[in-house]
Amino acid sequence: MADVKKGAKRALACTKRKGILTDAVDAGEKILLGKTTKPEHGDLIKSLRGEVRRRYGVGIVKPKSKRFTKGSQEAKDHVAKIRAMKKSGGSFRM
Repeated sequence: MADVKKGAKRALACTKRKGILTDAVDAGEKILLGKTTKPEHGDLIKSLRGEVRRRYGVGIVKPKSKRFTKGSQEAKDHVAKIRAMKKSGGSFRM
């Protein structure tokens, strides 16, 4: 039983990280909002979406890491900036 629970937690974490759950919930929300006929139904769907976000953390975009992809133009620009700073003899501590 513990293995199943552990596997389920890993699967949930993986789908959150990949954004699969977020995409599914967003698509479901769009379909339901398209089928509503009354404005109060739309409010209900939006409040449910907020509850899903609060409870499962789905739909919340996590900040990207500061690391650059190796060999990308961003990484090359960053290294060039650091090398220029070294040449200019910027402030440093002894």
